Amino acid sequence: MPQQLQRIQLAQAQDHAEAPPPGDAHGTPGTHAAQEHGGHHYKLGDIPDPAVLAFNGVLVALLMVLFGWRATRQLQKIPRGLQSFGEFITEAMINFTRGIIGPGGERYVPLVGTLFFFILIGNLFGQIPYLMSPTANLSTTLALGIIVFLYVQYVGIRSNGLRAYLKHFMGPMPALSPLLFPVEVISELVKPFTLAMRLFGNIFGEDTVIIVLAALAVSILPKAPILPLQFPILVLGLLTSFVQALVFSLLTCIYLSLQSHHDSDHETHGRVHGHGHPGIEESGLVP
Repeated sequence: MPQQLQRIQLAQAQDHAEAPPPGDAHGTPGTHAAQEHGGHHYKLGDIPDPAVLAFNGVLVALLMVLFGWRATRQLQKIPRGLQSFGEFITEAMINFTRGIIGPGGERYVPLVGTLFFFILIGNLFGQIPYLMSPTANLSTTLALGIIVFLYVQYVGIRSNGLRAYLKHFMGPMPALSPLLFPVEVISELVKPFTLAMRLFGNIFGEDTVIIVLAALAVSILPKAPILPLQFPILVLGLLTSFVQALVFSLLTCIYLSLQSHHDSDHETHGRVHGHGHPGIEESGLVP
């Protein structure tokens, strides 16, 4: 019994000697479930290296540019291959924006379509081994949210003029304008942050769950040689990747619709029947 106690004490002392001191970013590999990569020290739950995520974001953009170039390199009257697929997704995005914004919504397809496919492809990167989703970085999602916010304000000023744009923040009752104006301004300023946090939280959480389940599967490999615990999350991730891109694009279209139509709601009310967007008959864009 004393010999066993002595061996336990020696083992504890050896483990304590091998453990890195607190705050040391270059300890023994595997200690504290940490991982070193490129001079950085990571623990489970840490945000991935921003440089890696930025590189993946650039890679997504290059893939989109490459697809656009290949699909339009040799245009034919009867589309085939990539041209046919490109025309299909373009028509789908036109119908999507028209259905939410109304006639004239197709002018926003370059913005909405780029956001949708950038987010979708970026989300799917997290499903590929050794790659990370660029949308798992708050800086990336916040940049996308700010782009949407600035463009929406530009559309509001261009469509209604600066005076009408500022007037819609005051509400329908002049007596309540001093109270409603700061509330409306704050709610408008919060929109890019809500867009960014929603996308970041879902994708980062999904990637973290995949890593945890994969590590758990590796830890029990001696008992079960083939047990991909993360496989159900990977399958679910295919759906959530599409849903998150769709939600981001949908909210972008709603924000654009509110800014481009709020000034004409009262002017055309009662003249247009059977459609939720004002000024349709006057727009000349109805097919």
